Amino acid sequence: MIRITIAQGTCETIPYTSKKDGSLQQLRKQTAYAHVVDQEGAAALYPEKFGFLLNRDQQPFPAGEYTLHPSAFSVRDGKLTVTDSRLTPVRPSTKQA
Repeated sequence: MIRITIAQGTCETIPYTSKKDGSLQQLRKQTAYAHVVDQEGAAALYPEKFGFLLNRDQQPFPAGEYTLHPSAFSVRDGKLTVTDSRLTPVRPSTKQA
């Protein structure tokens, strides 16, 4: 499981001009942190910062712990790719005392 942390439930707005019709448009990017491992499977000391685009009407994800939803993956030309930033909240484990 790939663990992703979202520290802030906000997004950055990036304005741009459409090449199609010259209209002003906006992209919305949210920042997250991926907890990755090296080739031997050892956890990195710090998570890697990355950004992903939100869909037009999508609200930013609230702060919390997530993993990639299985529907975020697809196979294209025989290669596994992440096609969307669909996240699923990670439920905290409940330990029995």
